[in-house]
Amino acid sequence: MNIPDTFARTGETYIVPKYIRKSLTVNRIATDYGPATKILPAFMYLRERERAGDYDPEHTRIIYLDDDIAYPKRMIETYEKIISADDNNVWTSTGFDFVNMTLNGKRAHKDTATIAEGYGSVCVKLRTFGDDFVEYMTRYTAADNQICRLSDDVILSNYYHRRNLGIHIVNIPGFMSIHDIWQDKKILDYGNEADALHLGAGGTSDNNVDRYKRVITALNKAKERCFRMSFITTTTDAATGEERKTVVYR
Repeated sequence: MNIPDTFARTGETYIVPKYIRKSLTVNRIATDYGPATKILPAFMYLRERERAGDYDPEHTRIIYLDDDIAYPKRMIETYEKIISADDNNVWTSTGFDFVNMTLNGKRAHKDTATIAEGYGSVCVKLRTFGDDFVEYMTRYTAADNQICRLSDDVILSNYYHRRNLGIHIVNIPGFMSIHDIWQDKKILDYGNEADALHLGAGGTSDNNVDRYKRVITALNKAKERCFRMSFITTTTDAATGEERKTVVYR
């Protein structure tokens, strides 16, 4: 569990209870990377010289997730059974595509998605992240880059596309399914309070959809957008009245 010394948004400090420290590894870090704190410090921790020999990038998998979801008990087991050892793709229980600048949810088992959503949990290999990962994430999680900092799903997924990795969906009812999480009300109450990221982070941001549009603009400006978006137009044949759809990827 990665815990910054100070929560950048409010200036609060964290006291980690003793029973937590006994149950898992608490990785105290000097820098708050925003929502990406759940993965960037973990990568740096595993790559530190004294641990690097214990974690083969080809055979070490990382599952990162949000702190306001009660995940299925068989989540890890499901990932382990579904993903073959030589599969280098990114797996998640929920994602979306950008269609006409709106979010088109992708939740069918073994479907593909453009963006992996962290709240559904995301499973990656340690080798997913290259030597450029820290520099890339440090730029896009900087305190003066608030729009991108608060949009870790898009920024991380853009990096996966930069590495030419696919994003795939796992959805097996009773084992690992975003539909089960919804139906069983596994989204904890505080995940829907005013300071929740998808609700505007206590007034420090806007909603996900509007913020993502601004992130796309920032990535385009930096010439670093690596994922494609689809634009669908519908025309009607004047003679027959038949509707025709045209799909353009950009």
